[in-house]
Amino acid sequence: MKLKTIQPEQVFFRFKKPRYLRVIRDNTEEIARRMGFEEDQIFELSMAVDEAYTNAIEHSGKVGGESELEIEYLIYENRLEVSVKDSGCGFDSTRLEIPKTLKGLHSCRGRGLGLIRMLSDGFELRSKPGVGTLIKIIKYLQSRQRIGVAALG
Repeated sequence: MKLKTIQPEQVFFRFKKPRYLRVIRDNTEEIARRMGFEEDQIFELSMAVDEAYTNAIEHSGKVGGESELEIEYLIYENRLEVSVKDSGCGFDSTRLEIPKTLKGLHSCRGRGLGLIRMLSDGFELRSKPGVGTLIKIIKYLQSRQRIGVAALG
């Protein structure tokens, strides 16, 4: 018996001079809203994607803003996966400690990855010196009915 795999719908942006945060924010919110996410989930998702996009611009390390950014939305029936990838300088991600709680976010710098992790249902970071960085954010669609039934059961 062959299992049927459903391919996600894809929305993809590529920017050579990435200065379109508002476009990314508006698209993130619209996609999440059309999928049926609750407003608080839309806010969390939008904030996480904003932070990933801003980090990519700020830390890609290319002189003159020549870094290329790619943003990919994979729309599944039960989740949205957003990947933000830069072609910047990258870094050794094995040496990075990402805060897991708000207590770890005490400094003004370095809070972005911790916030992204806390606002996401799933988080992946891949970076390699000289290659670039990819941040993947996963947010699951939570049905109101399902939550209500679980609370009653």
